[in-house]
Amino acid sequence: MQSNQLKSLISVVCSFLLLISCGSGGGGMTAGGGIGGTGIISQGAVSAFGSIVLNGTEFDTSNAEIIVNGVEIGVGDNFVQDNLNIGQVMTVEGRIITDGSAVADRVVYSTNVNGPVESVNGTDPVTNEKEIVVLGQTVVVNFITKFKPDTFGFDTIAEDDVIEVSGYRDFDGKIRATFIEKTGEFISGSIVEVTGFIKNLNYSLETFEINGLTVNYALIANDLPEGIPADNLFVEAQGTLDTPDGEMIAKEIELEDELDRQDGDEFEIMGFVTEIISDLNIIKFKVGNQVVHVDPDSAIFVDGFPDDIAAGQKLEAEGSLEGGILFAWEIEFWKPDQIEVEGIVDEVVFNSGFPEFTFEEREDQLFQTNNETKFEDVEPEEIETLMELEVKGVPQDIEQSVIKADKVSFEIE
Repeated sequence: MQSNQLKSLISVVCSFLLLISCGSGGGGMTAGGGIGGTGIISQGAVSAFGSIVLNGTEFDTSNAEIIVNGVEIGVGDNFVQDNLNIGQVMTVEGRIITDGSAVADRVVYSTNVNGPVESVNGTDPVTNEKEIVVLGQTVVVNFITKFKPDTFGFDTIAEDDVIEVSGYRDFDGKIRATFIEKTGEFISGSIVEVTGFIKNLNYSLETFEINGLTVNYALIANDLPEGIPADNLFVEAQGTLDTPDGEMIAKEIELEDELDRQDGDEFEIMGFVTEIISDLNIIKFKVGNQVVHVDPDSAIFVDGFPDDIAAGQKLEAEGSLEGGILFAWEIEFWKPDQIEVEGIVDEVVFNSGFPEFTFEEREDQLFQTNNETKFEDVEPEEIETLMELEVKGVPQDIEQSVIKADKVSFEIE
C-alpha cells in the first residue's frame, strides 16, 4: 500500500472511531452500532475476570472456546475461571457487536516456558527486579508479576522449582513475567516446554537453540511437518529434560499461535518493541513477532511521541489488520513495570495538596500522587469519594499495596 493511501485509510478509520466513541470513557477498543459483527483480536495480560478484561476491553466469554497450550478444554465462563489466571498473556479472538460490546469467540493461552529453575539472581536494589533462568530463558520478575499459589512468590523462588511462566518477550529476548505458577519440584525426565524463535539450526546434529536452550529433535526428525525446523521460525517445543540445565530431547515441535486473522479485523497488542524496521515516513516495527505500521502524522500517541518508538519500548498498538500487518491508529506508551487500575474512590486525603486515595473493594491498595502526576479531565483538588477514576502507575512493593500514580484520569460517562 502506498503512503498516501495508507494515510487516507488510517485517517478515515480514526475519524470513524472518534465519531462512534463519543461519550465513552476508559481504555480499550471503542466501537458502536456501526461496527456490528466486526472482528477483533486482542493480545495482552488479563487484568480482571467477570468475563475477561484484556487491554482495557471487556469480552463476554459465555460462549467462547477456551484453548490452553494447544488443547481445547471447554466452552464458557466456568472454563475461564477454572483454567486461566490474572496476569497470563493470552489472545482473544471475537467480535464487536451492534451495541458496541465485545464478545469472545476464542480464548487462546500458551505458556512462554514451563520447566525447572536453573538459577536465581539477587534483587536489583534500583529496579526492584530479579532474574531467574528457566530452560535457558532469562525471566525478569518484578512487582507486577502475579504468583500462584499464595504460598509462592517473589522471595521464595528457588532452584529446581518447576514453574510455568507467562509474560512478554523484550528486545533482549528476556521474558518479562506477568504470571508465574509453581507446579512442583524437578524430577529427571520431566516433560517441559518452551516457545521462541529457532536459532543456530544444525542439521547434522539435529539440534537448534531457543535462546539459551539446546533442543535435540533427532527422535522426531522424520515426523516433523515440512518446513520445520528452520531458522527464525516461532515454535513451541515440548520434550524431556534430564537435568535443569541440560539439553531438551524433543517429543513435539509445532508452529506457535496461528491466528484466524482477517483483513479489516481490529487488532490491539501489548508488548515490547523487538525490532525497528524503518522510521522513514511510515514507522515500521515489530511488537513481539507482529509487524506494525504507523503514520506519525495521523495516528494518536498517548503518553509519548513518535520518536519514543524504539527497540525495548513497551507499548500498546491499536488499529486494523491488512495482509497480516497491523496498521495502527493509536499507540500508547508504557513503562515496563506500569499497571492500570480502574475504580470508584472510597477514601481520599490530601498530602501537600495532592490526593492519596483508595478504591472501593481495593481498600488495601493506596494510590499516591505528587507534582509529577499527570491529571486528565480532573484537577487534583477535585478528587472526591464516589468519583470513578483510572490510574496508570508503578507498584512500590510486591503486594502492590502502594501505587505511585503517573497518570490519573476521570472516567467520563
